[in-house]
Amino acid sequence: MNKSKELKKILFCGLENGGKTSILLLLDKKFSLLPTVKPTIKAKRTVHTNSLLGISIIRWDLGGQKNYRKIYLGEKSKYFTEMQSIFYVIDIQASEKFEESLAFLHDIVSITLDSHPENFQFLILLNKCDPDIKKSKEILENIAYLETKITSIIKAIKFSIFKTSIYDDSSLLKAFSDGAFYATHKSNIFQTLLKDYMSKTYNSSTLLLDKNCFIIASRSTDEEYQRICESIAPRLTQALEKLEEWDITTIDIVTNIEFSQKHSKSHKEGIIFLRKLDINNTRFYLVALCLNKNVKNKSYEYLPLLADNLKNLLESFE
Repeated sequence: MNKSKELKKILFCGLENGGKTSILLLLDKKFSLLPTVKPTIKAKRTVHTNSLLGISIIRWDLGGQKNYRKIYLGEKSKYFTEMQSIFYVIDIQASEKFEESLAFLHDIVSITLDSHPENFQFLILLNKCDPDIKKSKEILENIAYLETKITSIIKAIKFSIFKTSIYDDSSLLKAFSDGAFYATHKSNIFQTLLKDYMSKTYNSSTLLLDKNCFIIASRSTDEEYQRICESIAPRLTQALEKLEEWDITTIDIVTNIEFSQKHSKSHKEGIIFLRKLDINNTRFYLVALCLNKNVKNKSYEYLPLLADNLKNLLESFE
């Protein structure tokens, strides 16, 4: 087997107490360490390996204290070169620090404008957008203000804005999947398989996830359908894993859904299902949204073909 790994350098930047270290602990499922988080001293490097995609990700957690920020900006050739993505974390609840945070973001953008590699992207995490406050007037106003300011700062580089919270793991899994696995060679191959499956089944949205619930590939006819699947995928996988702890064999989880239709009193019926696929000792999860029962039947009919294609693909990686 080819043991070589594609290497990616990813930076986590932002002011102190923004939640960078907590985000990394959650992504690594080190929940017991969350209460013990302390400010990061200078830069801490960790490695995340995704054997499925053949990627080793070197994650740089850059402490956000002012004296450290000066070091990073002064030694830009050490910190801000050869990175695939930058996750810039802003505490959405700390409005008194917004201007300082935006100034640091501006400095980083200025450094990376002429030195970023192909497919580089900024991912802005408006963090601590916790479920119980995310729709409050104050938080919505903070989000609107920051989105306007960020758009004016980042102009010539691909960027995305996410509202994240350690209490909503789906928001972080989506952001990290986009920033870590975007445009990799193997991810593109999985995308092609999923595109073929979608063309045969007429699903409205389909996600392929690895065992850690990171999104490996996705296809959708509508962004809203995709966001729905992304938001509930971690919950469905957790439910299936809990059943397995009780030695209950679970093939899939299905929920019936109804969509209200604009300008009509009628509803459109459909289903969302999660199907586990264990192939060559590798666990995948498939999440699909179907807008009618006939599509569900086709989705199930072509699952064996998708499983065979995934098996052949995994064997070709060896």
